[in-house]
Amino acid sequence: MVASRGGGSVRIWAAAVAAALCLGGCEPWHCDFYVRDACVEFVTDPADLADAEQRVSALLDRELPFWGLANLDGWRIQFRDDAEYACYLASHNDGCTDYLEKTLSVRIPPDAEGCFEAAELLHELGHYKLGDPMHSNSRWEQVDAQFAPMVWDRPDAAPPCVHRYTGVERGMWPVRIDKF
Repeated sequence: MVASRGGGSVRIWAAAVAAALCLGGCEPWHCDFYVRDACVEFVTDPADLADAEQRVSALLDRELPFWGLANLDGWRIQFRDDAEYACYLASHNDGCTDYLEKTLSVRIPPDAEGCFEAAELLHELGHYKLGDPMHSNSRWEQVDAQFAPMVWDRPDAAPPCVHRYTGVERGMWPVRIDKF
């Protein structure tokens, strides 16, 4: 479209582009509860939502300080079952930090046996904090070793996590450091 003097055509074009982008990726948030100023959404609700809220809260109590964060300021944490999730140029992933949608979307591993904490939220919080999609910051080197102690290698860990992951010493998503 060509801009007219009044800018009407430009506004129409901008609105059409915005609508097209939203149709492709914008989906309404369905918050199950809020923790640390974040909407928490389970695509498939866990068996006990009140228990899940306590577990998400406890998980964020451990994972946010690792990155020097106190809350997530109006972002969404989405726990999903499927790897098919549009994230910028990728259509399949285990985690996505979407700055446009203000969403940390993480896939619960299919064999997690009720341990949604095993999703790579710690990793996505790193992207949120560092804004580092290429893993060039040296902080990434610490993530893998911290994953197990934060999720299942602790006395108060959720029984499904202890049952499923006992003996796993390191995280399940080793970070490839791409230093330039």
